This record gives sequence, structure tokens and C-alpha cells, in this order.
Amino acid sequence: MGLNMAKVKVELCMGSSCFSRGNSKTLELLENFVKENNVENDVEIEGHLCLGRCSSGPIVRVNNKDYENIKAECVIDLIREELIK
Repeated sequence: MGLNMAKVKVELCMGSSCFSRGNSKTLELLENFVKENNVENDVEIEGHLCLGRCSSGPIVRVNNKDYENIKAECVIDLIREELIK
């Protein structure tokens, strides 16, 4: 990407509620984004069985900040922003 990149940690709730509400797509988009942009050393993706807020899902945590009801495409935008900070 040619930018001054920072390390980004992305945590996804993979519990059945969040997974079915969109985190399955989010995981797929994240993995593709990381591979296509060669940022494997800059983005860490971690899944959790449950983050405990099923009614607000899908839940994604980016650098310790939680996002509720987030769309997969928005997560990619957040990652881009975090990488250039």
C-alpha cells in the first residue's frame, strides 16, 4: 500500500448470532483484503467464540474499540484508516 502502517488487531465474534448476522462475510472480506494488500504482518485477525453482546451483533473489535451492528464493508474501511494512522 506504500503507507506508513501501524499494526491493527481485529477481533471478530464468531458466535452463532454474530456469525449469521454478518461476521462470516466480514471474516471472508478481511482475509481477502489482507492477502490482496500484502498486509499479513500488519493485520492480526482473531476470532472469539462469543463477545457477550449477541443482541447487538455482529460485533467487531478493532484495536480494542468495539463496533456493534457493523457491516462487513465498513470493517474494511476501518482497517484502512487504522493502517495509515
